[in-house]
Amino acid sequence: MADLEWIENIKRIVIQAIEAGDPCDVIPGTVIKENPMEIQIDQKTILSESQIILMKQFTDHRELMEIPGIGEVSVTVKNGLKAGQKVLLLQKRGGQQYVVMGTW
Repeated sequence: MADLEWIENIKRIVIQAIEAGDPCDVIPGTVIKENPMEIQIDQKTILSESQIILMKQFTDHRELMEIPGIGEVSVTVKNGLKAGQKVLLLQKRGGQQYVVMGTW
């Protein structure tokens, strides 16, 4: 019995080491709906807005800019994701949250 317990402990250590060396998955997806945001990652899986983390660069947002001779102005950057757009996602291992890291 002690040998079996020792083998199970070794298996657990190996699995933890593998997971620590590969903390996330990179997954391609396609935006299928803008509001609320939905991204399809395979034929059966569609991520809902609550599962998607968007960085500011993939949203419509306001920015302050300094223009020489004019001064500081506020502009709207229109960079929200659109239906049909391909995205690259990072998924934390074992998690249900996906971060949009890029588009192509």
